[in-house]
Amino acid sequence: MFKFGASVVAVAVTAFLSLPAGSAIAAQPQGEKDIRDLRGNSCKDVMRLSGQDRDIALALAHGYVLGKKGTTKYEIEVLAQITDKFIDYCLDNPKANALDAFEKIAR
Repeated sequence: MFKFGASVVAVAVTAFLSLPAGSAIAAQPQGEKDIRDLRGNSCKDVMRLSGQDRDIALALAHGYVLGKKGTTKYEIEVLAQITDKFIDYCLDNPKANALDAFEKIAR
């Protein structure tokens, strides 16, 4: 089982939550939009990411699930466990929809 340390999850979530809302939009040239759909990624897509890109994708998924639950409170260790289970699941099921898998695991 891949262990995603609690400190890495904490840093990723904190970094994601501290980003200004407009920073991603501001990075795009004027007139161009980089619109993405969370539901459009397979587990294989997420597993191909590395480093900061994977951290951000996982932080986004955690934030999405927290938002659906209507809360802003979280425990780092619980997030780390969810992340570990998600990665294990995705390695075994690369064709699965990443967000659907994450939501099932994070219930």
